[in-house]
Amino acid sequence: MRSLAPARLEVLFGRHGDAWRLYVKGWAPPYLRVKLDEHGEAWPVRSPDLAELREYMWKLDAPYLEKPTTEGGVALEAVGRSAVMLWEFLDDCLAGEVGR
Repeated sequence: MRSLAPARLEVLFGRHGDAWRLYVKGWAPPYLRVKLDEHGEAWPVRSPDLAELREYMWKLDAPYLEKPTTEGGVALEAVGRSAVMLWEFLDDCLAGEVGR
Protein backbone atom coordinates (compact mmCIF):
# COMPACT_ATOMS: atom_id res chain seq x y z
CA MET A 1 0.00 0.00 0.00
CA ARG A 2 1.34 3.40 -1.01
CA SER A 3 1.17 6.14 1.60
CA LEU A 4 0.21 9.67 0.62
CA ALA A 5 2.65 12.50 1.08
CA PRO A 6 1.52 15.16 3.55
CA ALA A 7 -0.04 18.31 2.11
CA ARG A 8 2.56 20.98 1.41
CA LEU A 9 1.78 24.66 0.94
CA GLU A 10 4.05 27.49 -0.20
CA VAL A 11 2.69 31.02 -0.13
CA LEU A 12 4.11 34.39 -1.10
CA PHE A 13 2.53 37.71 -0.19
CA GLY A 14 4.03 40.39 -2.40
CA ARG A 15 3.37 44.09 -2.79
CA HIS A 16 1.67 45.11 -6.02
CA GLY A 17 1.51 48.90 -6.06
CA ASP A 18 -0.58 49.90 -3.06
CA ALA A 19 -2.19 46.47 -2.70
CA TRP A 20 -1.05 42.91 -1.97
CA ARG A 21 -0.87 39.92 -4.29
CA LEU A 22 -1.01 36.32 -3.08
CA TYR A 23 0.87 33.52 -4.86
CA VAL A 24 0.14 29.92 -3.87
CA LYS A 25 1.99 26.73 -4.76
CA GLY A 26 0.96 23.33 -3.51
CA TRP A 27 -2.11 21.80 -1.98
CA ALA A 28 -5.29 23.84 -1.66
CA PRO A 29 -8.80 22.72 -0.75
CA PRO A 30 -11.30 23.08 -3.61
CA TYR A 31 -13.38 25.72 -1.81
CA LEU A 32 -10.30 27.97 -1.70
CA ARG A 33 -8.72 26.97 -5.03
CA VAL A 34 -11.66 28.63 -6.82
CA LYS A 35 -10.56 31.96 -5.35
CA LEU A 36 -7.22 31.72 -7.19
CA ASP A 37 -6.57 32.10 -10.90
CA GLU A 38 -5.10 29.35 -13.08
CA HIS A 39 -1.59 30.32 -11.94
CA GLY A 40 -2.44 30.10 -8.22
CA GLU A 41 -2.58 33.87 -7.77
CA ALA A 42 -5.09 36.27 -6.24
CA TRP A 43 -5.02 40.05 -6.42
CA PRO A 44 -5.86 42.28 -4.66
CA VAL A 45 -6.00 40.64 -1.24
CA ARG A 46 -6.00 41.94 2.31
CA SER A 47 -2.61 42.67 3.75
CA PRO A 48 -1.32 39.76 5.85
CA ASP A 49 -1.50 40.35 9.60
CA LEU A 50 1.64 38.44 10.56
CA ALA A 51 1.22 38.99 14.30
CA GLU A 52 -2.25 37.46 14.07
CA LEU A 53 -0.88 34.58 11.98
CA ARG A 54 1.88 33.84 14.49
CA GLU A 55 -0.56 33.81 17.41
CA TYR A 56 -3.09 31.68 15.48
CA MET A 57 -0.53 29.06 14.42
CA TRP A 58 1.09 29.01 17.89
CA LYS A 59 -2.27 28.40 19.62
CA LEU A 60 -2.93 25.50 17.23
CA ASP A 61 0.58 24.08 17.69
CA ALA A 62 0.98 24.28 13.90
CA PRO A 63 4.62 24.92 12.97
CA TYR A 64 5.37 26.79 9.75
CA LEU A 65 8.18 28.82 8.20
CA GLU A 66 7.96 32.58 7.73
CA LYS A 67 10.60 34.43 5.71
CA PRO A 68 10.58 38.15 4.86
CA THR A 69 11.35 39.05 1.25
CA THR A 70 13.64 41.82 0.08
CA GLU A 71 10.66 43.60 -1.51
CA GLY A 72 8.69 43.91 1.74
CA GLY A 73 6.59 40.78 1.32
CA VAL A 74 6.63 37.49 3.16
CA ALA A 75 7.02 33.84 2.14
CA LEU A 76 5.26 31.14 4.16
CA GLU A 77 5.64 27.35 4.09
CA ALA A 78 3.60 24.72 5.90
CA VAL A 79 3.34 20.93 5.74
CA GLY A 80 0.63 18.49 6.83
CA ARG A 81 -1.88 19.72 9.39
CA SER A 82 -0.10 23.07 9.46
CA ALA A 83 -0.91 23.55 5.75
CA VAL A 84 -4.61 23.12 6.55
CA MET A 85 -4.39 25.62 9.41
CA LEU A 86 -2.54 28.11 7.18
CA TRP A 87 -5.28 27.82 4.55
CA GLU A 88 -7.89 28.70 7.15
CA PHE A 89 -5.93 31.87 7.90
CA LEU A 90 -5.49 32.66 4.18
CA ASP A 91 -9.23 32.34 3.61
CA ASP A 92 -9.63 35.61 5.52
CA CYS A 93 -7.12 37.31 3.21
CA LEU A 94 -9.11 36.06 0.22
CA ALA A 95 -12.44 37.21 1.62
CA GLY A 96 -12.60 40.09 -0.83
CA GLU A 97 -11.68 42.94 1.49
CA VAL A 98 -8.60 44.72 0.23
CA GLY A 99 -6.06 45.95 2.75
CA ARG A 100 -3.25 48.35 2.09
